[in-house]
Amino acid sequence: MTSLNVPIQMRFFDQDQYGHINNVTMLRYFEDARVRLTASPIAKDPDHGIPEDTTFRESVGELRTVVAHQSADYKEQLFFRMDPVCVRTWISRIGRSSFTISYSLQEEDGSHVYAQGESVIVVMDPETGKSVKLSEDHKALLASLEDDVELDHAR
Repeated sequence: MTSLNVPIQMRFFDQDQYGHINNVTMLRYFEDARVRLTASPIAKDPDHGIPEDTTFRESVGELRTVVAHQSADYKEQLFFRMDPVCVRTWISRIGRSSFTISYSLQEEDGSHVYAQGESVIVVMDPETGKSVKLSEDHKALLASLEDDVELDHAR
């Protein structure tokens, strides 16, 4: 799979006193895209026991996913408007017990990029509070959401 482009409808109260979309609000937009990405149906993969329309969120079952690290680079001011803005999101790294979700808050066609960011997500056991190694099935599910988009870290 390639990245998922999630349309976000801005709300009037997303603006700050300067009239642009607040930096914290942009992190909320990233959160919305993260939830949608991990809840996206994934194609059937019999080699890893993945039935049709499984989502990563469903596959973790009783385990929890928590944000361990988050970062954002603000590229351009975004002002309130009625037309949606998009968050392009994808899995950019799969580790032992964590994975990284990357984001680009942008126009649908990519002509303007307002912010870019990443979240490191750790899978953990809710009873022990300790991280849990990702299973091969989990890694396969995440790999189907992976893309190799390069973020522009220049400011």
